[in-house]
Amino acid sequence: PVGNWYGESYRGIQNVRQGIADSLNIVAVKTITQITPQLAFDYLTNFGFTTLIEREVRNDGTVYSDINQSIALGSPTYGVTKMELNAAYASIANGGVYIEPTLYTKILDNEGNVLIDKTVPESHRVIQESTSYLLTSAMVDVVTVGTGASVNFGGMAIAGKTGTTQAYNDVWFAGYTPYYTATVWAGYDNNTKLRKGDERALAKTLWRAVMSRIHEDLPNKAFTMPNGIVTATVCSRSGKLPIAGLCDNTLTTDYFSTNNIPTESCDVHYSGIIC
Repeated sequence: PVGNWYGESYRGIQNVRQGIADSLNIVAVKTITQITPQLAFDYLTNFGFTTLIEREVRNDGTVYSDINQSIALGSPTYGVTKMELNAAYASIANGGVYIEPTLYTKILDNEGNVLIDKTVPESHRVIQESTSYLLTSAMVDVVTVGTGASVNFGGMAIAGKTGTTQAYNDVWFAGYTPYYTATVWAGYDNNTKLRKGDERALAKTLWRAVMSRIHEDLPNKAFTMPNGIVTATVCSRSGKLPIAGLCDNTLTTDYFSTNNIPTESCDVHYSGIIC
């Protein structure tokens, strides 16, 4: 059974933007079900995650695989590393282009000859630039009206995502500004449950403390909107074109890629004679 973190109740119709902002498990699982776990797994490996497994048979015959619906909520068999998670978020911040994380740029011998050169790390496109902006826009909501509001500092644009495992054994915050990307994990090595209060907020607290310091002398900036993004007024309940007189109280303006502008009319609201 899949439940949302805030309890057993449902909030009714929710769009993807709301699902990301409020960390709604149901939206994530429905999305991965629609695109298929295999496609999601392929995207994750393209985003640089090396700990994921397609299929592994243990000595007792048990089969493990990360190609499943639960990967939408972050439960890979062997977990993920903070560096690889950070690189994945940095790819979104970088307009959809993944850059291999490195701890060095060049290694020389004692005569100055280049032994290993990482000055230009491996990179490749993972998602379209317009897609990365739409994801960024949704994750801006996470830190303005959603679960990550406490990471804000000054007027700097921030996008990011909170992460919490069941029973608060681990808490995460991965986020970025127009300048830098950072990821913080907090938890106990022995997997003890984090206590209510400051401990459960530690990932966000550390992220804000470090990033606000790094950005002290940098001017506030907004995320740059690429070509191929437009705004459109839609019904917030259906995400489709509003019907005059029926959707007047649920209008919202959102961003869309030019090849994905809604063309169908709202199918949530209806006016007519019924039996």
